[in-house]
Amino acid sequence: MKVAIFHGAGKPITIEELPDGEVGPGDIRINVERCGICGSDVSMTSGSPFDYASERPIGHESAGEVIEVGREVTSLKVGDKVAVMPIGTCGACQNCRDGRPLFCLKGVPVFGGFGERLVLPATSAFAMPASMSFADGALVEPMACGRKALRVAAFKPGDRVLVLGAGNMALSIIYWARLMGAGRIAVASRSAKRDDIVMAMGADACIRLSEEDPAAVERALGGPPDIVAECIGKEGMIQAAIGHAKLGGHVLSMGMCSAPDSLIPAFGTFREVSVHFPLAYSPDDLVATIRAFDAGKVRPEDMVSSTIALGDLPAMLDEMRGPHDHLKVHVAPQRGCSHG
Repeated sequence: MKVAIFHGAGKPITIEELPDGEVGPGDIRINVERCGICGSDVSMTSGSPFDYASERPIGHESAGEVIEVGREVTSLKVGDKVAVMPIGTCGACQNCRDGRPLFCLKGVPVFGGFGERLVLPATSAFAMPASMSFADGALVEPMACGRKALRVAAFKPGDRVLVLGAGNMALSIIYWARLMGAGRIAVASRSAKRDDIVMAMGADACIRLSEEDPAAVERALGGPPDIVAECIGKEGMIQAAIGHAKLGGHVLSMGMCSAPDSLIPAFGTFREVSVHFPLAYSPDDLVATIRAFDAGKVRPEDMVSSTIALGDLPAMLDEMRGPHDHLKVHVAPQRGCSHG
């Protein structure tokens, strides 16, 4: 099978032919139909302190069709559509019990979504209804992050939410804040390029922040935000988010800035702001996302700005390391090697 391999920062990502893995008693094999390019796929192949291990397959926002099941698997069958959680967990350690599967003490990463086929534990595959598209399925993993983040921030119906940025993590916050009953949602971004998708996902207002209009946020929300989600990931943005939050409010760091940053702790202390750094989701968040996608009126696949073939992935990752207008790019590993 063909699969994308990361060889270390500064080296070309290659598409290589590797043997299919063995399907164990509790495993399944899927044809990968879609795998999204995550912001981490860009930042963690660029020489950051958190880069992926080299000489390994990459790709984790995947969905596909089951083509083989291990002899002990009863929860899934050949032909099922599944969204993938990119780790095999024990389900028994304290971190698993606390709903933090990515921190499982015995966890085994399930990467290789940028490949034609993937073997994974059946417990890492979440069945989707036949009505859901594979494009939706590949959005389950990133969109579940927004639900987890709002839970961490003690979200309650009626809360006012400010989202800084208009990328994929921002859209996940907007989507879940609306479904969970937010009072008003305002999105602050540098340009109006993504205003349409932001509003379609459930925002009430799009604003451009400026020193000339310091009251723009409260005017858009009808008061100071209870929750500020920082989804830009640039230096200074957490400090900016704290400055917008109400007294006793919550700030979510969703941008995963990997550069040194500074803030004034006293600034947050005198506002009694809580700052949270949520990562990923629990299995319950993934299940809830699948149910929401199936039942909701919003079309999550509208987030997908383009779908490319596996052979086009290395060039696309290089393109996304610089300024670009892509939102969510999906790889379709079953396609040929030209743009689709």
